Amino acid sequence: MVDVTDDNRDASADETIRACLSLTAPHSFFLFAGAGSGKTRSLKDALEGLDAQTLTTFRKHSRMIAVITYTNAAADEITRRVMADPVFQVQTIHSFAWSLIEGRTTDIRGWLKSRLQTEIAENQAAHAKGRAGTDAHDKRVKKMASKTKRLERLAEIRAFTYAPEGDNFGRDALQHTEVIALAAHFLTESATFQNIVLARYPFILIDESQDTMKPLMEALLSFEARHRGRIALGLLGDTMQRIYTDGLRDLDQRVGDFAQPAKQMNHRSRARIVDLANAIRRDDDGRQQRAREDKPGGTVRVFLAPSEGTDREAYEAWTRAEMARITEDSAWQDAEAVKTLTIERHMAAARLGFSELFEPLSKPDKLKDGFRDGTLPAMRLFTHRVLPLVTAQRVGDAFTAMAVLRDGSPLVGKAGIRVGRGCQATGLEAARAGIAALMTLFKEERDPSCAEVLAVVAEHQLFPVPDQLRPCLLGESPVAQNTADFLSELDLTTPEATPPTDNTITEAWTQALEAPFSQVARYLDYVEDRSSFGTHQGVKGLQFPRVMVIADDAHTRFKGLASYETLFEVKPLGPTAQKKADKGEETTIERTRRLLYVTCTRAEESLALVLYSEAPDTIHRFLISKEWMAKDEVLLAAPG
Repeated sequence: MVDVTDDNRDASADETIRACLSLTAPHSFFLFAGAGSGKTRSLKDALEGLDAQTLTTFRKHSRMIAVITYTNAAADEITRRVMADPVFQVQTIHSFAWSLIEGRTTDIRGWLKSRLQTEIAENQAAHAKGRAGTDAHDKRVKKMASKTKRLERLAEIRAFTYAPEGDNFGRDALQHTEVIALAAHFLTESATFQNIVLARYPFILIDESQDTMKPLMEALLSFEARHRGRIALGLLGDTMQRIYTDGLRDLDQRVGDFAQPAKQMNHRSRARIVDLANAIRRDDDGRQQRAREDKPGGTVRVFLAPSEGTDREAYEAWTRAEMARITEDSAWQDAEAVKTLTIERHMAAARLGFSELFEPLSKPDKLKDGFRDGTLPAMRLFTHRVLPLVTAQRVGDAFTAMAVLRDGSPLVGKAGIRVGRGCQATGLEAARAGIAALMTLFKEERDPSCAEVLAVVAEHQLFPVPDQLRPCLLGESPVAQNTADFLSELDLTTPEATPPTDNTITEAWTQALEAPFSQVARYLDYVEDRSSFGTHQGVKGLQFPRVMVIADDAHTRFKGLASYETLFEVKPLGPTAQKKADKGEETTIERTRRLLYVTCTRAEESLALVLYSEAPDTIHRFLISKEWMAKDEVLLAAPG
């Protein structure tokens, strides 16, 4: 009999997964894997554990194993672990969805035609009932004109294009939501498409499945049910770590016919931190983890301070000093050695110095999600085009500057460099002139506004200007018109691929563009998790020796997303939230508990929770009565 140790306690879960990945009897599974349980290792071991005969069969019949990961970094790591074996198609969800539909031009055109016709009809019906002269009336007119124009141009498209991680410009470009919707549609509605997917992928494995977009996850579940016994759909994740609202909330209740292995161990955190994590989720799904025997101890403290009258910077510095004293770990004194986490991005934006950029773009529904996670195409013009170009020019790195231009500027493509008639400048010469004009803005350590930068980019056509930003440009200079004429010969101008922006979006961008350009770099460091502050999205799957979690409802700008004071029973659920709870929908308390779980479980050695409240005593009673904390682990007194 094999002795059960921390290293093999979850071996049965891995064995179940290996058994499910059988070509003769494939079986779908949902692996529950809580924080620090080694979920990625289980995925890697499952892939490496496939026998040679199975892999030979895959290669012989040109079949593959789809492995869908949450981030590009995770995809790169798994690809490295399987030594880039082409049998394993490792991609993010958007890349996978595109791989399913790429090249199906006729089918895509038909879907878009039907969708546009429906949307136009709906707008026309609403327009007939609406009143002229209102903003809603004008928006409908613009939307109908844009959708009609796109519908008329569909027949001209020879092949649709899409960049899963980039910007999608041009009349032939598909948007992110369209690619997901298309893949979901074909998976559920086209028998031919389903047979092609079955022939190509007998196994589809999805990491962080709780955050996979609801339309595609529902389509995959429907697809699996229809073809059960012919495919293994492997879902790995933890519903308690669901971050995004577009994930399938009840995923764990939709997989009753799946094998459901579970991992018990938390290999990341010391015992005290694991105990707190178990307490946090006890009132949710009741799942509990075990800490490793060789990771006893650990330190957790809660620091409570009044919302009003507390100097937050001083209080948090005092907190770090106290943690250094309590843990006898001097690194707590160094703010850079402590990972500070908050679910309220506004606080991080203010402390890191990009509030002027952050505030306007975090409010409109059509902007906030993409802006907050760094994928908003219009913002990427500044973060992934202009910023790298300016940075390269400042340090005299001509090679990198040219690489940035070749990657994103129509002026420096092959067609742009070739064009030139008489005295007309070639694209390369036009690009050099544009760069010179751009860098003039930064002379003598000047920090131009984003609006000034955008104006030069547009005037010299250094990069395509996204539709959302066009209404923010005032007038057209002769340089811009001449360059536009030049680009028209290359057929590289950006047509109306997406509907014109509404006034709310234009106003948000107009305000944000007044921000100094230096805030772009600070924003990028934040969303790419290179700052001392982190988001709960950015740190999912990561771990840090020392973690400080800050909860500050008083400084929350976006009410309803989460509320620590509601979770800790300082405030009751509001009427709207209560109605949602009565309907069985997700509440503020559930959402806040999940976010608290994700942030706290990043800590390996020690954890400090800094809670600002209008009623610190109430939170203190909650923590003790719920047995989340011991009395000596809660510090109520602010520094003198």
